[in-house]
Amino acid sequence: MKKERFEAFTDAVIAIILTILVLEIHLPNNDHTIRAFIKIAPQFFSYVLTFIFISTMWINHHFIFLEVKRIDNRILWINILLLFWASLLPATTAWMGSDINSVISSSLYVINVILFNITTAQLRDFTISLNPEISNKVSHLRYSERISLFINIGTLFITFFYPPFPFIGLSLNIFLWALPRNH
Repeated sequence: MKKERFEAFTDAVIAIILTILVLEIHLPNNDHTIRAFIKIAPQFFSYVLTFIFISTMWINHHFIFLEVKRIDNRILWINILLLFWASLLPATTAWMGSDINSVISSSLYVINVILFNITTAQLRDFTISLNPEISNKVSHLRYSERISLFINIGTLFITFFYPPFPFIGLSLNIFLWALPRNH
């Protein structure tokens, strides 16, 4: 498969996921007060954080594949798995946002993000193994991925005691990935 087709498919799926993500926000039809906004604030902030999280993933995905010359079946399937975890984010985001005090929904969201993290690291490793010439350009992501995974595992643990903590953990992750880097 040509790299362009692979990237176009990934871009299309991510665009659909981001669209579905916003459809999970249910705005009140007949109440336009600040009280109504406060009531939907957890859903709204869950959406904003997850949108930025997925967008950050898309940027890093683009960066990894910028100079890739070869793609094999292993890369195709791990990318499909990555898109699978991403496609679950609208559902886990909506469930967490619907009740930020639920240990189950918040934990499921964080587990979704952790599986996403692990799969992203595998995708990068598989891509480097097939395209060693890009190693110097993307291997630095390994450090951020490890910190991100550590943040997410810590977030999962804290979520059992304080269910709204994924908002903080995901914000830390976004900050980590948004830091400027010298490539």
